[in-house]
Amino acid sequence: MPRTRAASPALARPAETEAEDAGTADRILDAAEALFAERGFHAVAVREITSAADVNGAAIFYHFGRKEDLLAAVLERRAAPLAAERRRRLDALLDGPAAALTLEALIEAYLAPGLTIGFGSSEARIRFGRLRGRITADSGDARVQEILRRHYREPGRRFLEGVARLLPDLAPQDLQWRYHVMIGTLIHLLGKPGRVQAVADDPPDSTYDPSDMETAQRVLVPLLAAVFRAPPTLADATAPSRRPRRNDKKDSPS
Repeated sequence: MPRTRAASPALARPAETEAEDAGTADRILDAAEALFAERGFHAVAVREITSAADVNGAAIFYHFGRKEDLLAAVLERRAAPLAAERRRRLDALLDGPAAALTLEALIEAYLAPGLTIGFGSSEARIRFGRLRGRITADSGDARVQEILRRHYREPGRRFLEGVARLLPDLAPQDLQWRYHVMIGTLIHLLGKPGRVQAVADDPPDSTYDPSDMETAQRVLVPLLAAVFRAPPTLADATAPSRRPRRNDKKDSPS
């Protein structure tokens, strides 16, 4: 997000100038997001961003600082409201009436902010999905990783808490693998729309529309619920290798 500057009343800037600054910052964020998503952070030069945003060469430093600061601002702009909405929805389920807590409701609470609520446009959603996939794969920047942890860890923890409550027979490893499948599906859907269409032999009007996020949510919720409800596959990973003996006091019920 743009850096804030304290100003004395005598040096207060006109509202028109502040609005112009905000518009410039938004153009830079949009241009950087699109270029980083398309080619990756390291492959994009600052001059390419200023050219795409139609701003002068010093604008990025003036509004954000270094190129790394700009990447952090791009991530914060999307990830912060997305995570806040996920937390709000998950908290409402986990702290609300027990009857409202279902696996489908939990999955929808996690998916909906990224699929059908935030971003303002399908183009912005796709750009951020692609950027998120690239950042996950190739960013070693400590601050970027901290941003991702800060915004994604707590919603993920709350989601897993809810699933563990509903499916207590799942071993932690099983639960984590299934969560991994859900996140991978979400990132792939947002970042690679049209991948299956591109290899399908069917005519375009008979294939699914990966940009239709409302349909995607309607399809994915029951599919992912089935993934989580599948029989345990790693239930024996941490179980004792022998059956308890009758004189094993530690294994006997208390």
